[in-house]
Amino acid sequence: MRRCDALGQDDAEVAFSIERAGSDTYITIGSGAFTIGDSIYYNPVLFTLSISDDGNSTTIDTLVYEYHAIYAGWSNCMNRKPGGGFVSGGSTFSQSQTQRAALWDITEDGAISLLGEYGLGDDEGIGRQVVSCKDSGYLVAGEAQIAGDIDAMLIKTDANGIAEWERAYGTTEYFDYFLCVDTTADDNGFFAGGQTWDPVNKQQFWVLRVDAEGDTVWSKVWGSAYNEYYAHLTTKANGNPIVANSWAYGPMYLQMRAYMTELDASDGSFVWQREYGSNANTTELYTAKEVAPGEGHIAVGFTFAPNSNFFKGLLLRTADNGDSLWMRSYFYYDSLMTDGMGELKDVVPTSDGGFIACGYTNGSYTGTFPSQYSQDTWIVKVDSVGCIIPGCDIPMGITSQITNMGYVLNVYPNPLSPSKGQDQLHVAITLPSNFKTEGPLSLTVVSMEGKLVRQEVVPTSAPNEVMLDVTGLALGAYTVHLSDAHTWIAGKKFIIE
Repeated sequence: MRRCDALGQDDAEVAFSIERAGSDTYITIGSGAFTIGDSIYYNPVLFTLSISDDGNSTTIDTLVYEYHAIYAGWSNCMNRKPGGGFVSGGSTFSQSQTQRAALWDITEDGAISLLGEYGLGDDEGIGRQVVSCKDSGYLVAGEAQIAGDIDAMLIKTDANGIAEWERAYGTTEYFDYFLCVDTTADDNGFFAGGQTWDPVNKQQFWVLRVDAEGDTVWSKVWGSAYNEYYAHLTTKANGNPIVANSWAYGPMYLQMRAYMTELDASDGSFVWQREYGSNANTTELYTAKEVAPGEGHIAVGFTFAPNSNFFKGLLLRTADNGDSLWMRSYFYYDSLMTDGMGELKDVVPTSDGGFIACGYTNGSYTGTFPSQYSQDTWIVKVDSVGCIIPGCDIPMGITSQITNMGYVLNVYPNPLSPSKGQDQLHVAITLPSNFKTEGPLSLTVVSMEGKLVRQEVVPTSAPNEVMLDVTGLALGAYTVHLSDAHTWIAGKKFIIE
């Protein structure tokens, strides 16, 4: 739960992708604005950021491409190379208004360089994502503008980034996009996912399977009676692609539910389809990944709070058949920033069974935006059930969590010893003066085994310190959680010895 200004200039930035870089470290790639003199240039800088398991972050490298704006790519744009290091699919935009798909090479220690730029002949192209191929080359997914039409695009390169073939897909009458790509399991082909427009100008999901040379094996288009976003996909260990985003229930993206499906690799037919949560104003899942073979999926994106323009980061955990295990939303809050909105763009499992996600956080829903804050990189680490502090799931009905508010709780004595007459845990609560609660505050004590052992309403007459009676509790570790009727606010660990 970290807010990181990777470039240190208080300008807008976003982390698009995260990968494991070691046993206890992760690497992100992102894009940001950069100030030169009195001018702010948007998306001229790429950056890599190292994140440790304990939340420490270090900017590793930045890249400025002279006379160009540069873009890291889309969600989950970075991919590990077979020989070590990483590669990201993105774009360049020159002062002559020429756009090119790009490959960004990233060493194991995070140094960024340009591996190649690509376009279909003289036409313009935008790269969104890249995957490492089985022959050690790369495949870039994106779109190309060809004679005024926008077509989906795939570019295959060798290990040195030299283009081997470039193909466009879609129709000449409508706009078509690829935002993601992954390898197939049973041959040297690929799945590509994105969006196409049907004959009545309705935007729908589109997944294409192609062989090693880019020839179409099958194509699948589907959706609701309204516009859908993009089909974001990855390949499971069983060879099938899983697709994630949202299912529309109204026009203009105003009523949507989180959505995921698994397609049969052989023909694109549905293995299962699921929807999650209630209708919301523009819910979107940016990527979904298999946690481990047969152990289900983790998906990441954002959702709007009901009847509001307050958008929050979203994590969804499902079983292997798509059934929901949990879905939680997150927003940023600290002593200066209240109701910080944001999106999560990518997620990976952690070695301790949890997950770490990256994205961005920016303005406050209530309008309080400190001058020293800009749109910043946002890193959220949770346990196996989506909790920032273990036990957040015990207060029933709480699915929304605040990040970066741990400082509001202070517990003492810690550890405490009932054998020495210490049977009362002091819980000091220091909420910001502008903090708004929904309903009464509660304190919930949870054992490390995940069992509810105490729960108490915080009295409105004395909300700053509560005494919790721990008489009869077994020796060991516990967590205490502060929440209101709808939101988990903070938690702290304490020990009885």
